[in-house]
Amino acid sequence: MAINAQFYGTVVEGDAYFAARLHESAWTGADPADRPKALLAATQIIDTLNFKGLKATVYAMLQNLGVETVENAIGYGYLTAAQVYAAELAQPLEFPRGADTVVPEAIRRATYEIAHALLDGRDPDFEMEAIGIKSHKYANVATEYQRDHTPIEHLIHGVVSMTAWQLLKPFLRDDEVIRLNRVS
Repeated sequence: MAINAQFYGTVVEGDAYFAARLHESAWTGADPADRPKALLAATQIIDTLNFKGLKATVYAMLQNLGVETVENAIGYGYLTAAQVYAAELAQPLEFPRGADTVVPEAIRRATYEIAHALLDGRDPDFEMEAIGIKSHKYANVATEYQRDHTPIEHLIHGVVSMTAWQLLKPFLRDDEVIRLNRVS
């Protein structure tokens, strides 16, 4: 699938994806003008995550120089931080990454799943706020919060679809890994 500068995938591909899916009405029932808006919102949610590797533009630049890391390219004087930043900006979205030239299918599918959830009325902000609610009361309007509750991982990251989260997880950087570089 070709790279779209605004969002992952296409509305046409989304139509085909949901045409083959059971229990689907949010996408097909949505105003056709809202589908690209949902894909854009889903892409923005995805692009806030911390992914493994480098954007394809930065990776290609390093490959041309024969250098493995941005730190080495800058440290050895092959590149400046401004050049790396310009290469980052040359690719508006986080994917493709590394040697890839296309957006992986799993990323496009995750985009469709998040877009579907958004069209179905799921709101990332509301989901995060509601996760700690223990009970509601109508008369005398009371809400009780459970403060010791551990939030669900995908909602912490603003992803309103568990299916999408499962598709995205293999691409995420492990936050528990600490990378050290020796500078001499």
